[in-house]
Amino acid sequence: MPTDDMYKAPEAELITDSNDSEEAKPEFFTTAISKMIILSVSTLNLYSFYWFYKHWTAQKLHAGRDCLPVLRAIFQVFFVYSLFATIKNEANVKSIKASWMAGPLAVYYIVLQILQNVSDKLPAISENILFDSLFWILFGLTSIVPMVVVQKTVNVLNDDPEGVENKHFGWANWVFTLIGVCFWGLMVVGLILPAV
Repeated sequence: MPTDDMYKAPEAELITDSNDSEEAKPEFFTTAISKMIILSVSTLNLYSFYWFYKHWTAQKLHAGRDCLPVLRAIFQVFFVYSLFATIKNEANVKSIKASWMAGPLAVYYIVLQILQNVSDKLPAISENILFDSLFWILFGLTSIVPMVVVQKTVNVLNDDPEGVENKHFGWANWVFTLIGVCFWGLMVVGLILPAV
């Protein structure tokens, strides 16, 4: 054995830092559009809180943004523009086509949320209270449109245009969908049956 070998540094396979795999994770939440619409409609758009929470959590964990995802989800009307603008800017940086503008889309979302929340203070549309409630619920559900537009861009950003990574329903998804279907059934029955 040659004498210079004893002074040679030992060779070993280098272990890569686990942070490298973290950096590869997407900065935004991926979900299939069909799943998003079903959960939004069945939960009367309570799904939006979860949607915003997941996006801000991804921003906190993988983009290094200093934020409180729970609060940003609860007070989503104050942070919707920030999220939409962040996604739009990222699409521009990566040269991904996003024909929507963050400002108008955020304003549209905020106005719909406000109208839905004050709908009980607005003049009645008809003499049927249940019909009025159903109208405002359906009107409020149009706030899904900006979320869908933004999510399509996010899925492309995350290299998953169809949202395959998150298209299957878990048990919690099924529970909330079932509760929502029961609620919608009761609403329809209330509209059909004459008042007693």
